[in-house]
Amino acid sequence: MTTTSSPAAATMDLPAATRPTIRSGPGRRPGRWREPLGAAGWRILGLAAFLIVWHLLALSIGSRAILPGPWEVATDFADSFVDDPGLRYLGVRSPGVATNLAWTVGLAVVAWAAGSALGAAVGLLSSRIQWIRNISEPLFFVFGAVPALVLAPFFLVWFGQGHLNKMVLVGFYCFVSVGLVAQSAAAAFPPSFEEYAATQGLNSRARFRYVIVPGTLPSVLSGLRIALATGIAVQATVELLGSQIGIGRLIALRAGQGDVSGVLGLSIALGLVAIFLDLVLRRGIRTLTRWQ
Repeated sequence: MTTTSSPAAATMDLPAATRPTIRSGPGRRPGRWREPLGAAGWRILGLAAFLIVWHLLALSIGSRAILPGPWEVATDFADSFVDDPGLRYLGVRSPGVATNLAWTVGLAVVAWAAGSALGAAVGLLSSRIQWIRNISEPLFFVFGAVPALVLAPFFLVWFGQGHLNKMVLVGFYCFVSVGLVAQSAAAAFPPSFEEYAATQGLNSRARFRYVIVPGTLPSVLSGLRIALATGIAVQATVELLGSQIGIGRLIALRAGQGDVSGVLGLSIALGLVAIFLDLVLRRGIRTLTRWQ
């Protein structure tokens, strides 16, 4: 004997989580109009809208000295990417934008790596060792609210006028940023996980290594993204105050000449490099936290 049933009745027999979605409209779902573009498409559309608005504003102002158009900025940037006779005339030893950009980002990344690693270690250890917490907690909160321009003169006196003072300053700010995030993550970590690990025979050192560190890793890695952007910004800012090389040095020279196009091109290039490094870091974070 063969039993027949309607598709609707068969759907109702399925568990709620496995039932197919019944569309109420003529083959369309809410928000389906967003799907053809996707995330990348919307980003490209947003960038195109920004460039169009910028171009229209530049046309309405009609003065290159106040607001040059995006095409003019891109042309000036491309012309000085490898070498710039004007900067060479001003005494810049490495007048190419590419060299100075690589110098600024390279120093910032090295200082970020050292400062962030130390900050993560101190922040996590402060959840276990009280004297580290007593010292680091006020340090993180006090210096986390002090602008880099306030501390820059002190680091210049203590570490000289070379590149060491800038690297130490960038590393210090990354240390404070990541340390504060790690300390907060360790303090907010649910104690029930550690109590359960204790019932399984893990001592304090093993619980820190196999419970606290992996459990707070996503928060610490997210803090690294904030510290990276902060490090690049601080490095360029302190170069504005005095440096022989670096993107901050070029921005200071261009600003002194009243070259708005040059300043815009250098600033946008620094921002794009920071976005690229953030994307690389996000991909690394996803790989490290894939177990989640």
